[in-house]
Amino acid sequence: MSEHVEITHSIDTSGTRCPIPLLRAKQALKDLSQGDCLEVIATDPSAKPDFDAMLKHLPHELVSYSTQSEPTRLDRFVIRKG
Repeated sequence: MSEHVEITHSIDTSGTRCPIPLLRAKQALKDLSQGDCLEVIATDPSAKPDFDAMLKHLPHELVSYSTQSEPTRLDRFVIRKG
């Protein structure tokens, strides 16, 4: 996914566990306009499968995903509001 994406809004859910990252993302997406992009930072190891499952049922698109494991686990999701 090499497309340039302008981040409209960013939330950091570090230190929280499911379902908090999903709930915060859904709330933030409500406030965005269609086509806007939300960046979500998460440290919950189950965040990736949780977001994948959530996005199957919503009109939004996962534009990019990256993860790092050192020095601590950190996942970065960019979601475009559909």
